[in-house]
Amino acid sequence: MILNKIKINYLKKKKINKSIKTVKTNENNSLGYITSILASASIPYSNIKANYFKKNNGNTSLKIISDPEYGLPYGIIPRIIMIWICTEIKLNKSNLIYLGRTQNEFIKKLGIKPTGGINGSITRIKKQIMKLFHSTITLINEKENIHNFINFTIVDNGFLFWNKNSSNKIYWNNKIILSNKFFKETLATLLPIDLRIIKILRSPLAIDIYIWITWKIIKVKNKKKILISWKNLKLQFGSNYCKSSKGLYNFKKEFINKIINVFYIYKKFNFFYLKKYLCLIF
Repeated sequence: MILNKIKINYLKKKKINKSIKTVKTNENNSLGYITSILASASIPYSNIKANYFKKNNGNTSLKIISDPEYGLPYGIIPRIIMIWICTEIKLNKSNLIYLGRTQNEFIKKLGIKPTGGINGSITRIKKQIMKLFHSTITLINEKENIHNFINFTIVDNGFLFWNKNSSNKIYWNNKIILSNKFFKETLATLLPIDLRIIKILRSPLAIDIYIWITWKIIKVKNKKKILISWKNLKLQFGSNYCKSSKGLYNFKKEFINKIINVFYIYKKFNFFYLKKYLCLIF
């Protein structure tokens, strides 16, 4: 059954075009980068009370093991941080990353407005950056009798000084040194993305879908249509849903809702869905 909801009504189209116009005005450079590693398998969407997380995509899987003191990274903030780091790697070709002289300067670099309080952006970014930088990532590719894997941390060492501003006349350049494995792997697998789209989507799942589709467009090359089973998509994007027919149903409903959001602003693909498959059209 072809998805009729794909047709954009006038009001939604007008609203989205207005958002893109605003981003064009405020952003000097809309081109960003992310490692294609995270296009096939990404980090959790919500808080998981565990120190281990795994995502599968066919023969490829990604595992994240966190420091129990900090827990696993999750949500939109680690994704924005990873995009910013990957973009810095592309621009500077260095594993030394300067975050800024103050916490507010760093947060503004991420394109986020600094806000205080328990649920403010400052508190949330502090927590997520500690979770992300104290995690170990394993990439595994298995095929028949072959087990290919790589273990790495994102950061080897760093200096973080969370001062609000520089009124004390002391300038601290917060910095991190990326691990050599992560730096080389990222530099070799960078995927160009539109930062305006990232800013508009807001949802971690929608962002992952956009990055995944961008990666698919490059990977499939001359193929015009590809079919992906809902079961495989759930393994890749729906680890937070239960392993039942109801869990699969709820995942499909949420995925379709988010891919529609991506379709509204990213016109390089189309799609329809069947009972057991999603079909992407390029």
